[in-house]
Amino acid sequence: MSELFHQLEARIKALIERYQTLAHAHRTLTEHNAKLLQEKELLLAKNKAAITQIENMVSRLKSNEST
Repeated sequence: MSELFHQLEARIKALIERYQTLAHAHRTLTEHNAKLLQEKELLLAKNKAAITQIENMVSRLKSNEST
């Protein structure tokens, strides 16, 4: 009976360690994902600004052609 309790105790400790490892990995991935989403938003904003600048340049070039 004592051996069974030692086995259960060892299994529970192993499961707790595995849980802690997975919880840490989850936190790390969640933080990384948040940073990537922020970077994505920044890049989308920069892309939108670049598109606007290019559209303005094309518009000016077209107006210069017609004069």
